[in-house]
Amino acid sequence: MKQFALILLVATAISGCSTLKLVKLLKQGDVEQPSFTAEIPFEMRMGLVVVKVNIKGKDYDFLVDTGAPNLVSKELAAELNLEAKVEQKAGDSQGKKEVLQFAEMPEMLIGGVHFIEMGAAIADLKHSNEIACLDVDGFVGANLMKEAVWQFDYERKVITVSNNSSAFEIPADAYRIPFTPATSSTPLIDITYDGVTDKRVTFDTGSNGFFNSSPAIRKTLQSSGKLANPVIGVGSSSSGLYGMGDRDSTYIAKIAETKMGNLTIPEQVVSFDLGARTLGTKFLRHYRVIIDWSVSEIILIPTDEFVNNKLENFGISPFCNEDRLEVRLVSLGSEADNLGIKLGDRILEVNGNNTRVFTKEMWCDVLYDGLVPEGDTMMTLLIEREGENLKVQLHKKDLLKP
Repeated sequence: MKQFALILLVATAISGCSTLKLVKLLKQGDVEQPSFTAEIPFEMRMGLVVVKVNIKGKDYDFLVDTGAPNLVSKELAAELNLEAKVEQKAGDSQGKKEVLQFAEMPEMLIGGVHFIEMGAAIADLKHSNEIACLDVDGFVGANLMKEAVWQFDYERKVITVSNNSSAFEIPADAYRIPFTPATSSTPLIDITYDGVTDKRVTFDTGSNGFFNSSPAIRKTLQSSGKLANPVIGVGSSSSGLYGMGDRDSTYIAKIAETKMGNLTIPEQVVSFDLGARTLGTKFLRHYRVIIDWSVSEIILIPTDEFVNNKLENFGISPFCNEDRLEVRLVSLGSEADNLGIKLGDRILEVNGNNTRVFTKEMWCDVLYDGLVPEGDTMMTLLIEREGENLKVQLHKKDLLKP
């Protein structure tokens, strides 16, 4: 499945006045109950956490996203008659920027915990096909989450929210990672890759990826000889609030040692591109995760053994372009590359299944389930390029293996 990230970066300024008003709006808010502990069941959609939020007696589906402030869809904002208090240019995970309105949410009831007077962005959640496939009404963001201690139990699919960290069972050998809160209260952590530190990385429950770093960190690692034989993908394989990222080169490599706080992990696959620098749920779901804004600390408690030292795929990423299924990324040196598949090639068939007219519903199915079932190691594509058809057979391989 394609990796994509959902992140709002609100630090880009329009004017001093607008920024100060926005900061004040994002800092405000409270919890009505002085003492509380609540368990909230969640479901996973495309690797992301979605919960029920009750507003004025009606339930809505919200993504829980530490990488963003509270956010509501334009439709929900109209339904609630929210009045914009400030406008601010905000960038998504792909660096695209648009002006968003921000309003005050009078109330949000989550698992019986009553959050009041929280700031929230208003955005078109149908602008991006990928975000639309999540089918959510908004985001529970970091500026709300900062008012409590949050535990994500991915095994049980339950979030626990409490006013006190003593409500959680924390073993003595738990891993502890300090963080710095951003303007929106998003946790920013330092991650060290083979001795090179990437500072203020977004700890992001709104990204369904592993480790994502920057070209600058990649160049430093390469210059010191610590980044051998990276896989280079040309195109784009990620999406943010405003749509797919622009064409670029993504480098993916295996890092011998990755450190965060007192946690050291061997052999992690890390991607390096122009998108947001994040740590996402493909990593986090192997831990019980506790985030405590009162002491600016993240606690990770392992729940299973996992290995992240392979890059197994077919060497391409697809993309829905209007009613066409197209190739959006090709990994150089892969079987797909060697067979001549190029960016923009139209995919007419997948294993004999007709994709000539490709609907948004079909694209959502691909995002949830992949082009082929997870266990398949081979697929046959019928490609159209400049009026000619080409049938290719691709095998799933570990692209990092020499």
